[in-house]
Amino acid sequence: MISLIHPSRGRPKKAFETYQNWIKKSSGTIPIEHILSLDHSDLLAFEYIKEHDWAITVHSDNNNVVEATNRACIHARGEILIYLSDDFDCPEGWDVLVKSCFTNMHVPQLLKVNDCLQPFDVAVLTIPIMNRKLYETLGYFWHPQYKSMFVDEDLYWTCKNNGWIIDQQNLFFPHLHCSIGLAENDETYTRSAANWDTGKQTFQQRKALNFPLA
Repeated sequence: MISLIHPSRGRPKKAFETYQNWIKKSSGTIPIEHILSLDHSDLLAFEYIKEHDWAITVHSDNNNVVEATNRACIHARGEILIYLSDDFDCPEGWDVLVKSCFTNMHVPQLLKVNDCLQPFDVAVLTIPIMNRKLYETLGYFWHPQYKSMFVDEDLYWTCKNNGWIIDQQNLFFPHLHCSIGLAENDETYTRSAANWDTGKQTFQQRKALNFPLA
């Protein structure tokens, strides 16, 4: 099984369209569960859950996307966990493509895919795809000291230092981000960007310690 870990805020329509797109492009041969993680403080939360049968919904008192993601992962049953944001696209048959990239489910592994936004050699994991062994080894999906910004760089270096990354430059999961005009800049983007300074400080502190697992 593959678990789609989908934190979302303020975007019920966009979140549903993203879910539909990913399910439509899947092969239909691998079980997929979709875990939608919502914030109690989101005024549009009801718009997500009034037609709640399209996802496993985790509704929590989150302060940021890192908390929302990690709380969703607690409920995940998949042997592969994929971080799904509202502005991520996927290739046809993505589920089969992803599964075929993992070489050993008994050791921690993470796929670094091409997000079509940044050069592939940039040390960041915009769309991390990890196996359950890695999740269990880390004890989290995103490091809980972060709120949003820099958490993907931390995950990259944590996994890179331990030899857990599998590069998949020819596996394209386009990041349709507002910075390149492929999405409308909204309150959710602004909320995340506001954590730049605190994220950078946490990153520098953990970098000085060579990114310990804890």
